[in-house]
Amino acid sequence: MLLLSFEKEKKHLPENVLSIEEVINYLTKLNDNIMVYVTRIYIDSKCGAKIFEMSNGLSCRKNDDGKWIIV
Repeated sequence: MLLLSFEKEKKHLPENVLSIEEVINYLTKLNDNIMVYVTRIYIDSKCGAKIFEMSNGLSCRKNDDGKWIIV
């Protein structure tokens, strides 16, 4: 499955993805148009970043450069 390989490689999301709404739309398209949504938001104690846990099992956050990454 594409999402599993995406998670293993810890890739950046495309550079044109700027907001959590765009992350949701992008991940929904990767998920064969099955809606992906945020299930939980929390602050990572290690890096202090806001982590968005998604319904498809992935979690994402913005890195120091402001780009979205899968964690």
